[in-house]
Amino acid sequence: MRTTTDVDAEEALRNLGALGVSAGACSDPPWEIEMRILLAAMRSAKGDLKLNLTNHLKKLDDASSKGCELVLFPEMSLTGSVDPLRNPERLISLEDSNIATVIAATKESGVAAAFGLAEVAISGDAFITQMVASEGQRIGVQRKRHLGEGEEHFSPSADSAVFDVGRHKIGIAICAEAGFDAPFDDAWNAGANLVLFPAAPGLYGRRIDEASWRSGFAWWEQSSLGDACRHATRLGLWIALAGQAGSTLDEDFPGFAALVNPEGAVVERLPDWREGDLIVDVPL
Repeated sequence: MRTTTDVDAEEALRNLGALGVSAGACSDPPWEIEMRILLAAMRSAKGDLKLNLTNHLKKLDDASSKGCELVLFPEMSLTGSVDPLRNPERLISLEDSNIATVIAATKESGVAAAFGLAEVAISGDAFITQMVASEGQRIGVQRKRHLGEGEEHFSPSADSAVFDVGRHKIGIAICAEAGFDAPFDDAWNAGANLVLFPAAPGLYGRRIDEASWRSGFAWWEQSSLGDACRHATRLGLWIALAGQAGSTLDEDFPGFAALVNPEGAVVERLPDWREGDLIVDVPL
């Protein structure tokens, strides 16, 4: 039996067709809007802001050409990894001109950026900070709350933030924070369904051959994916990872980029420790 509602619905579909709009275009639930993200596993030189800035701007241009909405850079991507005790001159303030250049580039490219830095605050405290910028504006910062081994000269933050990028709410958990529930719980409680996981886990000892690189990468692959899959499963979150890669002046990094879905499955990933870009479409 056909009801008046059936007839009205068919008439509405015919009207949409006349306008060139398919029924499928109207049937997708509003929360399934894909966000294309470039996850950058990249080398961040220590003490070379000019080179790192150039690489950030290139990543944003590349992301724009590929239709991305956001680039996730690794932890301390702009400054390179810093020891505040040994090299306090490598810390930068949030007003640094290099930061301003990256922020401006988010407007020129049309791509948002979540990038890392070793920050010196007005108080003189040092923080490991991930900044989010979009459309030429600083959206906010997430300072690292749980510090890792060797980061004793940084100050931990007590604050958690969630960032609006386009139509999406995004949280951030920085490297060693993946070993704690609170950063992910805070993001989920604030309405985020995607957590960015920037990292820069320095490896013990130099990597001198492929076998040593494989060994360091195997440790980080197991650690990072183990934590990401656990949090994704228990909270129903998407988690996107991007880490520092390659050799620097005195430290080596295992790279890696991956996307984990809310069921805890790794749906996209880079194969190893080498630098690379991973472009993912996240249905948020």
